[in-house]
Amino acid sequence: MIVVCEPQCKAFSHEKVNSGFLYGLHLAYPQEKIRLYADISHIEAIKQVLINDNVSIDDIEYVAIAFGNPHSLVGMLGYYFLFKRIFTDALSVGINKVFFLSFSSRILCVIKTIKRQKKFSTMKLTSVLHGEFESIAEDTVPSSLPLPPIAPLGARIRKSSLIELPRKAIRRLKLLANAYVKGKSEALSSHLFPVKKILLWRHSADFKFIALAPHVVANAKKYIDVVYLNVHTIVLPTVFAAPLPLPENTYPKFAIFGYGNSSMLYQVLFLLSQKKIEKPYEIRIIGVDGRGSEGFQNVNMPVRDRGLSRTEMEKYAEDIDAFLILYEKDKYRLSCSGSILESLSYMKPILHFDNVCMNAFNKGDLPIGIRSDTVDGYVDVMIDIIENYPEFRRKSEKFRDNIMRLRDEFSIKNSAMAIRKSFTWSS
Repeated sequence: MIVVCEPQCKAFSHEKVNSGFLYGLHLAYPQEKIRLYADISHIEAIKQVLINDNVSIDDIEYVAIAFGNPHSLVGMLGYYFLFKRIFTDALSVGINKVFFLSFSSRILCVIKTIKRQKKFSTMKLTSVLHGEFESIAEDTVPSSLPLPPIAPLGARIRKSSLIELPRKAIRRLKLLANAYVKGKSEALSSHLFPVKKILLWRHSADFKFIALAPHVVANAKKYIDVVYLNVHTIVLPTVFAAPLPLPENTYPKFAIFGYGNSSMLYQVLFLLSQKKIEKPYEIRIIGVDGRGSEGFQNVNMPVRDRGLSRTEMEKYAEDIDAFLILYEKDKYRLSCSGSILESLSYMKPILHFDNVCMNAFNKGDLPIGIRSDTVDGYVDVMIDIIENYPEFRRKSEKFRDNIMRLRDEFSIKNSAMAIRKSFTWSS
């Protein structure tokens, strides 16, 4: 049996990468049953993604778990008893390994505390590194981009009916209060449980970690001993969609797919609005963050009031010519953005800034899109595509050929042995 735990995510969060790891574990251990411990909402999201991706995992058991805020003392205590239960369940069937799909420094501290107990001293754990790993870098440069402007309060009130106003006001106050409390608790816990310190604290050969791209390990070497930490590299496992044909559009259609970057989006849209562009184009926001796009022409956000299902996201991506990836230079140095794997999955060339993560996939000898060093340069590339769309379509054929080569290279089947190695200990 392969015991897997997702201790943080709920609903549609990390559902794509987590389903990819489950499929990878299935390929790595085809004869083994998989047991996944996760929040019930995340379990349902995983099931939907597996169905959507036409992936069948023959023998998988889902166990619903509940967890609270890991930044609070009560939340950490809840994790203590939760992990003791999971470890006890595993040991009861002769298993002493658990694969964690994510973790935080607080969660890792709890796990290492439990492992000191004699009953659990033989437990061996593989954990996937995500965004929090970025904090081990001491030279991170904060973003200099201002937040996108928001509509004046009076204008927003005028857009709402009198019946809606109390509900919206209460909802807004709750969001602000929750954000304030969350920010304070995260700041405190980050001070008490710094990631680098907790990774090294009571480390042993029983702990292994997974970085989701080679550039993560290359950059992490500047700040921590990745060999000592037993860090393995597995490119973010993604079940790629069936290759889409080249869109048959009469004008270019760009898309922000997923989380995006509202501050940079506003900068790009503002500069575009200052240019005299006579030919048509569309920028479609396929996600939940439309901040920075209000009031600009040619911007389309199909759904604004809720998250999108994977099926909806794929539908809105079908006729897109290129994905706009808006992350700045210092983003994703020690993690991997899912947006780059999404572009491979949906056969979309990318327009991106000079960024170590994107550069690692969009290589000079195998280009899958166009890189820009400045916002002005980025906008100029977009304008060139708009004004010379037939030429971009011809370039897209080459980009798509290279995307297919990367899809083959990064297929989950090719990662199965690496996943097995990351979850294997010599006796």
